[in-house]
Amino acid sequence: MTNCKKINILLVGLGPHAKRIYFPIIKTSGKNINAKISLIVDLEEKKEDIEKYLLASGEKIDTLYLSPEQKTYDVLTKEIKKILDEKIKKLNINTVFISTEPLAHMVYAKYALSRGLHILMDKPLSTKENISTDVNKAKEIIADYKKLTTLHKKSEKRHGHKIIFNLMAQRRFHPAFIKIKQMIKDVYDSTGCPVTSIQSFHSDGQWRMPEEIIDQNYHPYNQGYGKLSHSGYHSFDLVPWLIDIDGVDYDQIDIVSQPSRPIDFFEQLKINDYEKLFPDYRKTFNRKEKDINSAVKLFGEIDCFSNIAFKHKNKTITLSSINLAHNGFSQRGWTTAAGRDLYKGNGRVRHESHYIEQGPFQAISFISYQGKEVNPNNLNGIYDVGGEYHLDIHVFRNDKFCPKWKNYEKFSVRDLNVNIMEGISRGHQEDARRFCILDFIEQINNPGKTTKSSIVDHKKSILLMSGAYQSMCNNFTGKNPLISINLKK
Repeated sequence: MTNCKKINILLVGLGPHAKRIYFPIIKTSGKNINAKISLIVDLEEKKEDIEKYLLASGEKIDTLYLSPEQKTYDVLTKEIKKILDEKIKKLNINTVFISTEPLAHMVYAKYALSRGLHILMDKPLSTKENISTDVNKAKEIIADYKKLTTLHKKSEKRHGHKIIFNLMAQRRFHPAFIKIKQMIKDVYDSTGCPVTSIQSFHSDGQWRMPEEIIDQNYHPYNQGYGKLSHSGYHSFDLVPWLIDIDGVDYDQIDIVSQPSRPIDFFEQLKINDYEKLFPDYRKTFNRKEKDINSAVKLFGEIDCFSNIAFKHKNKTITLSSINLAHNGFSQRGWTTAAGRDLYKGNGRVRHESHYIEQGPFQAISFISYQGKEVNPNNLNGIYDVGGEYHLDIHVFRNDKFCPKWKNYEKFSVRDLNVNIMEGISRGHQEDARRFCILDFIEQINNPGKTTKSSIVDHKKSILLMSGAYQSMCNNFTGKNPLISINLKK
């Protein structure tokens, strides 16, 4: 980029995700895009860890640590606003990356909009305590979306400039999904046939010990939300983005969701099973089974499988299933997670697949299966099935109908992606996150540039996530789990 304006960034939250993505990307690419992290805001309890990380990185950055009393999910106090305002003015900050616990997304987004700052925010837009059991909380994330989009417009008018507000939805920037979206459009342009079904699956193999489910506060269950608010938003975002084609008009979504909660998980593997599987289990964990079961009654979802119909005038156009699992194939074989990376380590491996049918004309199969934890020192077989970079797309087309089509093609991620990120941050998903960040910075410099991930383009994704949670809540309270959402409201 040339003639870039200076981008001074306030990073809210320097946790495992920001350490793997935002911080190293700005550190390595900052000079080229004239951007730097000028201020980090986090909790006082994270101070020692963050100071150690910054010392090792060689970066000297202003920090602001909030005490337990200052921690908030609702409204920033006048005291915090005053301190932030002073630092923003002193450091000429014009941009904020929000990478906090998702319960805090709204409070920082509203503050940033009130100050006219550009925003790049982690997914999901928001979540709520007990969102998986209280239907009113599930509906609130739609209200949050409407509130932020309204504030966004008002803030632009008040501050007199375009304010870029994007979500970190990196699959929209991933070359494999861009390729798939183009192939769907090509067949639609030739036939007029939309996507008629899409099956989406994501598992990240997060095997947690029973007491970790109660106590762990990173990607927690103990605040009444789980998989959908952790990584599930990516799938709820990807499906409507892939099937969205000019000329195909969806006006309604019907959704039914069935979760598996910690109380179910403990029925699958009981405490006495853990004692047999891990002889040292009782050296680390002490709670009795009845106490564990009593503690988790209102905890968030571990897995959630959703059936969805995208409709037009009450006629089904596209059938979909979005199946999301934390409780899947893992590489964990130890009891304690102490000292381990809870973001991409501790035995976590990703299995992801998408199967798309376009009537009788085209079928597309996306598969990405890891077999082992990410190991930056291992380059052997990383593109093979089970390898760290594995991603294949299989495409079948009806060449009897259209002889110019190839009956079968296969694409590997190595055909589509140039690997840029290195070390613990490497991988094609991480490269896609980098593209998302660079696109955001480029928008700040070129406000007229279109983007794939503006907040205004996430309406269907947020409605889907809310619908899944509403269905889950109704299931929990014994009500009808079928949720119908009008897309035209």
